[in-house]
Amino acid sequence: MDRAPVEGTRRYSFLVYIVKRLVMAAITLVLVATMVFVIFYALPNAGGAPRAGGISPTASLLAGRNRTTAKMLKIQKDLGLDKPLHVQIERYVLRLVRGDLGFSYAAGTPVSKLIVPAIPATLSLVLGASVVWAGLGVLVGTISATQRGSNWDWITKALAWAGQSIPIFVVSLVALALLFKYVGVYAGNRYVGPTRDPIGWLEAMWLPWLCLAFPLIAVYARMIRSSLVEVAEQDYIKTALAKGATDRQILKLQLRAALTPLVTMYGLDVGIMIGGSVIIEQIFQIPGLGNLLLASRSLYDFPVMSAVVMIDSAAVILANLAIDIAYGWLDPRVLPVGSR
Repeated sequence: MDRAPVEGTRRYSFLVYIVKRLVMAAITLVLVATMVFVIFYALPNAGGAPRAGGISPTASLLAGRNRTTAKMLKIQKDLGLDKPLHVQIERYVLRLVRGDLGFSYAAGTPVSKLIVPAIPATLSLVLGASVVWAGLGVLVGTISATQRGSNWDWITKALAWAGQSIPIFVVSLVALALLFKYVGVYAGNRYVGPTRDPIGWLEAMWLPWLCLAFPLIAVYARMIRSSLVEVAEQDYIKTALAKGATDRQILKLQLRAALTPLVTMYGLDVGIMIGGSVIIEQIFQIPGLGNLLLASRSLYDFPVMSAVVMIDSAAVILANLAIDIAYGWLDPRVLPVGSR
């Protein structure tokens, strides 16, 4: 049988699958942008009476404490707050498409100049922690599954329970206090960029990585343990044992099956943690997106806040998109019928 037509059909279907996912991702981004605009710009005006001269409450908030009528009118004109809501949303989405994140009236600078320097710090925190939680989670879960009923198994179960029960800020504060008390080192407020001082960067980041990864290490360990135990009962594992496969070979077979669902989970967790690292950044004074979000909140700096939320949302959407594409490549069963 000639496989060329089948392979051609599969490639075409895979391309169609990718295009559909890209369109869905784009639609989702537009919907998120609309919601962000409504939350940060439209809702502050809801029910609010215009000030003297027809100035909206949002423009008044963005103008800050030293507001003047001229400044408020300029902000209102820049954001189009005097236009109908659908026109405001359209202008906001089109600006985002062009890469224009807006202007920070509190800092007196384009939002991009505040956002861009903060992105590497957040990425280094989340990606470093993701390596820790994936590596240690798989290691702890594998050891626990291969030594079921042992003291180590009970210890890992207790740690998993603790990781899922204790809040991240408690873990972080306790770790900082213990490190300072017994080692005499304060691990907070020491962040330096990896290109500026790689050694100093590692010294500043290892503890935030562990604290951010701690709950997910527990989740991954439990998932790996339960998956390995379940896979061990499958017929093909028993067949491999009957044929004389070594323990190492059996473990490889088990891990290959057990790690598949973790691919989806890992991608989603990385995307979510980009937006969920606010607490760690605040405690360890890491100048990332989370710290920037909290700082802008106290100043009612809506352009910066909305830009951070959009970047975090885009990270989650892109993570989902990458996972969908990877699954379509690895498992043709997710492709449309007739292309498998």
